[in-house]
Amino acid sequence: MMRKILTNFLYLFGLPKSIYVCLRLCRLKDAIRLPIIVSHKTKLDDLSGSVSFGKIKPGIVRIGFGSVETFDFSYQRTILHVSGHIHFNGKSKIGKSSRISVAGELVLGENFHISAGGTIISRKKITIGKNTLMAWDSLITDADHHHILDQEGRITNPPAEVSIGNQVWIGARSMILKGAEIANGSIIGAQSLVSGKFREDRCLIAGNPARKLKKDVYWQE
Repeated sequence: MMRKILTNFLYLFGLPKSIYVCLRLCRLKDAIRLPIIVSHKTKLDDLSGSVSFGKIKPGIVRIGFGSVETFDFSYQRTILHVSGHIHFNGKSKIGKSSRISVAGELVLGENFHISAGGTIISRKKITIGKNTLMAWDSLITDADHHHILDQEGRITNPPAEVSIGNQVWIGARSMILKGAEIANGSIIGAQSLVSGKFREDRCLIAGNPARKLKKDVYWQE
């Protein structure tokens, strides 16, 4: 009961910032329904981009909240940078101390969840399916963030799209790098580095570099 009261208080405390985010990122007819609720501890780094929704209702996207016991809400901020476009297909929870930087495109499926401290950086396109969980301190990025040039001055490491399927569990401190493909129902082991294409459903993928360890696996929250 006390936790629910505290959560509602935090929602209320973040209301001014939530209204501002919605007005900056959403179409007016969407913004007035307040689809995005952000914590007052969220740093608004850039809101020059846009968001859209597959379905919309008040508070369908919540940013900067959660109850992961290893993250101290008093000292750690969430960061939101949207100069590109985010499409939310449904409910999303982006936990406290997470960092979202979208200069390209980010597509999030229904019931996407970052527990805490996750980082998503899109410079081209990242697509994540429904019911996917991203554990704490994990990273998903579709770019190297510094250009590598050949002798003629041509870029040799351009961004490459990332595709993550439905019902994927990304373990703590994993890194999903540019060009990665992860099939439906996969489990990514903690501290794994995934840059390859794993197109077989329901596999356990782990290691650095990641490789398939088991198949026909299932997980539940």
